[in-house]
Amino acid sequence: MSIYTIYRACIWLPIVVPAVLILIVTMFGLRLSAGVVGEMIAYSLIWGGLPYTVLAAWATWWVGGRPEAEIRRLMFRAPLLMVGVFVPLALATGLGVGALGPFSGVALLGAVVIVLLGYCYVLLTVLLRHFIGSSSVEARQDVSQTQGLLVKRSVGRVR
Repeated sequence: MSIYTIYRACIWLPIVVPAVLILIVTMFGLRLSAGVVGEMIAYSLIWGGLPYTVLAAWATWWVGGRPEAEIRRLMFRAPLLMVGVFVPLALATGLGVGALGPFSGVALLGAVVIVLLGYCYVLLTVLLRHFIGSSSVEARQDVSQTQGLLVKRSVGRVR
């Protein structure tokens, strides 16, 4: 498993985790209101799922071929990027429906939840990268170095 596969899979955790939680709750007839954390995670999919899907699709494409240091920088900025997408969207929705006050509250609460949950997902990604990646993946510091080694090896075989 490459580092790109690990990071690409982890990009989708904010969609997969709430979806699985909702599925489990539905299958076992539980109520989301049974716990604030579970409710917060489930509603993160409902309120932020569509904007995050667009951001995640872009990030999944962007990860390919980048050095791990760049991927990690984006990973640590991702919750703030999501706030930058969600807050204007919530405020624009409030303006559009003529209820700016309530949607301002949604924007503020959403920003807080995005930062809290976002950095939990970042921590989970760091842990998964460490435990999965350290045993099966050698981290590439620079893609061009790797490509250079491949060229040198193939030239060496020709001789």
